[in-house]
Amino acid sequence: MQHDPTAHHVTPAPTTEASSPADDTATSHGEMDHSAHAAGAAADAPVDHAAMGHEMGGGAMPMDHAAMGHSTTAQAGTGMTHMPGMSMAGIPNPLYYSSIVVVMLISVAVLELTRRQARAVAGGFRFDLMAVGPMKAALRSRVTQVSIQVAMLLAFALIIAAGFYGNQMPTKNIAPTLTWNIWWIGLIFLILFVGKVWCYACPWDGLTSWLRRLSCRAGKEETFNLGWKWPKALRNIYPATILFVGLTWLELGYHVTMSPRATATLGLMMLGLVFIPGLLFEKKSFCRYGCLIGRVSGLYAMFSPVEIRRRDADVCASCKTADCYVGNGSGYACPTGQYLKTMDTNTYCTMCAECVRTCKQDNVAVNLRPFGTDLVSTAKPRKDEAYLALVLFSLTAFHGLTMTPSWKIFVSATQDAIGVGQLAAFSLGMAICLALPIVIYALFVAVSRALVRAKELSVGQLFVTYSYGLIPIALFYHIAHNVEHFVMESRKLTALISDPFGYDWDLFGTAALRAGPIFSLSTVWYLQVALIIIGHVFGIYVSHRQADRLFGSRSGTLLSQAPMIVLMIGFSVLSLWLVKQPMEMRTAM
Repeated sequence: MQHDPTAHHVTPAPTTEASSPADDTATSHGEMDHSAHAAGAAADAPVDHAAMGHEMGGGAMPMDHAAMGHSTTAQAGTGMTHMPGMSMAGIPNPLYYSSIVVVMLISVAVLELTRRQARAVAGGFRFDLMAVGPMKAALRSRVTQVSIQVAMLLAFALIIAAGFYGNQMPTKNIAPTLTWNIWWIGLIFLILFVGKVWCYACPWDGLTSWLRRLSCRAGKEETFNLGWKWPKALRNIYPATILFVGLTWLELGYHVTMSPRATATLGLMMLGLVFIPGLLFEKKSFCRYGCLIGRVSGLYAMFSPVEIRRRDADVCASCKTADCYVGNGSGYACPTGQYLKTMDTNTYCTMCAECVRTCKQDNVAVNLRPFGTDLVSTAKPRKDEAYLALVLFSLTAFHGLTMTPSWKIFVSATQDAIGVGQLAAFSLGMAICLALPIVIYALFVAVSRALVRAKELSVGQLFVTYSYGLIPIALFYHIAHNVEHFVMESRKLTALISDPFGYDWDLFGTAALRAGPIFSLSTVWYLQVALIIIGHVFGIYVSHRQADRLFGSRSGTLLSQAPMIVLMIGFSVLSLWLVKQPMEMRTAM
């Protein structure tokens, strides 16, 4: 039997009677015991694996557990018991410090190259995927989308069933792994390369649409819908931003990733969030304004190299029927109210392909384009998008922080200092981590305006415009953070597909397999650093292009960008520091 280097058996600490309802969320860290774990040792005792040699996938795997402690923590007031997963070593000090030097040097180089480049990236190449026959046929056919949505719905049903009725140890239940290590991480990679393709495949939206129409056929009237207007006060993406903050609070504050039942419950909550507004409001108003996944992916998709756009502007100008907007017998109206004649960003397009089906002039293109096109060509920056961009950076950094030893020290110190429970201390820390980057960003924007003496531009205008430069930094740290989770934790799926409920099944003969990681830990470290540097480069580039649009002069642009570059260096160094810390695995090992 191959040795699984991440399987560590830890004896849970005794829990109080009050926490017994959540005992089913306690985590066993594998089925193999190691002599380095003294029998009967207290669960809170640090476990030193510094001298332990582990072989993974045939190669040596460096693993630093010096600062790692396994503990079972009963959360005051929540009735939930949390046992953290195994911690994996962060990037080593030499790589960390050399990366900081690279970030500083590359900042100057990118600024100089950007200054010399007069042509915006928005004028770059385009390749229309609709020129590929099979691609065009697949997008025009409703069967393609329905088939994918049905497959996603079956996977969702498996998560719900396993979450509620399977073994409640996350290492033995497919629901947490499939949700948090496959879907949640895979979603970010999909957005990076394919944009908002998840909206095309969304099972929650598919189920809602089928009920609204009582059919899967094209052109069927939506008879099961009240057609209410979405409230004017909520015609922005603040609802989605609030829901995103709420999801993060639930996920991390209640350790949802460690609980199959909580994961399934959250899945049903997401279904309800889509389903109920879908039956009450016209079109797909919730998708446009309220869907936290759609809006987060909408901002990130501005970086994506895939877009749906008009092929010829003159054809759109001469069109009298606007079928892409209102629909016809071949397809439905755009569910989020986008009009190809004027649409110039990916943010609110759900890639549903209805416009591909309805356009009689065959004037819809699905283009490959340069990365980051929308970010440098955004003509109308929006305040609600700016705040979501800042929240994205704050919460992705916060997500990483909560998996480090520093966070546990902070929560414990807060509890002792003000006499509150763990959940209250967590919530206070989250509020600080959410607000602090926004406040710091606002101060640097104010300095930028003061340097340029741009009386015609308010701090608020610059606050909104410069925020788009933070999107690549947030996106690439988000990916860097999740690379280690994916490489180290997704391999559990090999065994879980044969035993999804933890009932000791072996449906496909893989239940006893312990797959090695895709990459070694050292490779993961270099990937993380490279991703953070890429995000930093694009962040500086986008911010510079936005400043150039505002000021138009070389001196104004450079003066305005000096404090912003310092800020971006600080944010990127923070990202590097986070991946330097030992990181607790998301769903245990």
